[in-house]
Amino acid sequence: MSQGINATAQTGQTGVSGENGSDEAIAAMEAAFDRAIAIAANVTARRMEGGSALDAARTRLSN
Repeated sequence: MSQGINATAQTGQTGVSGENGSDEAIAAMEAAFDRAIAIAANVTARRMEGGSALDAARTRLSN
């Protein structure tokens, strides 16, 4: 039951390696993930610092 669909046809730059295609897209995604990881680490560090100060304040109030 053929419907005339060409499964190997590609459109745009998807699947084209090295010619402004997937290599650049992968590099852009890696850079975005690296930035997101750095921001998440910064947020985590600030939360840890703030949480420690809050815990110390609660301890002082309860004593």
